[in-house]
Amino acid sequence: MPLATNAELALAEALARLETALLSPVVAGELDQWADSCQEAMNLVAEHLPAYFQTVLHPQYAQIARTDPEMLTQIEQLVAEDQRLVEDLEKFNLRLATFAEAVALIKKHESKVAEERAGLEQSGIALIIRIKKQRATADTWLTEAVYRDRGAVD
Repeated sequence: MPLATNAELALAEALARLETALLSPVVAGELDQWADSCQEAMNLVAEHLPAYFQTVLHPQYAQIARTDPEMLTQIEQLVAEDQRLVEDLEKFNLRLATFAEAVALIKKHESKVAEERAGLEQSGIALIIRIKKQRATADTWLTEAVYRDRGAVD
């Protein structure tokens, strides 16, 4: 297995930080700190994900296309999911910012936003899983393109 690149390591660290922030229990009176922690971690993911796509995944897609043109459909699906992930990341980041603003206004009534906080946690974890799945899918298709037995060549 090849060594991880800086982009891969940075994204993995950012995803782990976001996951930890989202899953951390909220102590009474500290919901604003939870929101801030999530936003900081989210900003790291938003910073590192596009670089990861450009420096790691897109070169892998090019290698898959060169090695096995029959996999162009899979590459198209990967590229489309990359775009959806970036868009969904932006939407989630905006949702977090809106939540942080709401929390600042209702300091003494945190229970009013408990449902939204739980929804943010679920949405954020689902987004992290999608990003990890995208990484695994790209690795799988690259391995398939490079190492697949294509049978006897005439």
